[in-house]
Amino acid sequence: MGKILNGYIMPHPPIIIPGIGRGRESEAEATIKAMQKAAREIGKDKPSTIILSTPHAPCFRDYVYISDTEDIVGDFLDYGCPDIKLKLKNNAPLISLIIEKAKRAGIDAGGLSKQQKKRHGIIDKLDHGARVPLYFITEEYDKFRLVCISTPFFSLIDLYRFGNCIQQAVEESCEEVVYIASGDLSHKLIPEAPAGYSPLGRVYDEYIVEMVKTGDVEGLIATEESVLEKAGECGTRSIVMMFGALHNKKFDPEVYSYEGPFGVGYMIAKMNVL
Repeated sequence: MGKILNGYIMPHPPIIIPGIGRGRESEAEATIKAMQKAAREIGKDKPSTIILSTPHAPCFRDYVYISDTEDIVGDFLDYGCPDIKLKLKNNAPLISLIIEKAKRAGIDAGGLSKQQKKRHGIIDKLDHGARVPLYFITEEYDKFRLVCISTPFFSLIDLYRFGNCIQQAVEESCEEVVYIASGDLSHKLIPEAPAGYSPLGRVYDEYIVEMVKTGDVEGLIATEESVLEKAGECGTRSIVMMFGALHNKKFDPEVYSYEGPFGVGYMIAKMNVL
C-alpha cells in the first residue's frame, strides 16, 4: 500500500537560481534558504515518486493535463542558462491509476495526443513552475520518478476532489510519494510588481499564509474566485489540490518562510504528515 509521506509548498521564481539572478538572488535569501531546507527534508523522505502540481503547465477548463512522455525534461535556456538541465522518468503506472480514480469521480484527466499538443502549441518540456522546485530538489536527491500535473481552471472544491483522487491512486500503488504544490502568491505587492499593484495583494498573502499555517482547508477552499484574480496569484489551486491529496490525513503545517522581495509573494511550507 502506497502513501504520501509529506507535502510541500514551493514557489517558482527563476531569479533565485544562481546564474539567472546574477546577484539579485541575494534579495530573496530567506526564500533560497527555505527552498534548500525543503529540498534537504525531501532528501530525508527519500520518495520513490514526486507528484508536482504546477499552474504553468497547460491548463484547461474541463481537463486535468498530466505530462505523459516517458522522460520529462527541462532546461533554463529561456532564462539564459541552457546548461542547467533536468531529466526525470515519468511514473506511467501511477498516472494510469490517477486517471482511473478521476474518471470514477467524473473528472476528465490524462495526457494529450501529438495532434492535440500541436493544436494547442504544447511542447514536451517542464514549465518553470516545475523546473524551479525540481532544480533545488535534485541538488539534494534525484532517485525518484515524477508525475507532473497542471492545475486546471476548476472550482476550488473540484480541485480538492481531484487531489483526493490522487490520494486514492497513491494508496492503491506501492509508491512512497512526496507532493509538491508549486505556486507563487500575489504578483501585486508593490507598484513595481510584474502585475502592477493592488492593496489586496498583501491582504491575500497574509490570509493564505494563515490558512496554511493553521491547516484551515475549509477556509482555503472558501476563498472567492474573484479574490484570486484581483490578487494576481498563481498558487492557490496547486495548494488546494495538495490538501485534497491529504484528505482526512493528520498533518502538522510548518511555514518555513514568506517574503515578497520582487513584488511577488513566496511561501515555502511543509505539511508534516503524522
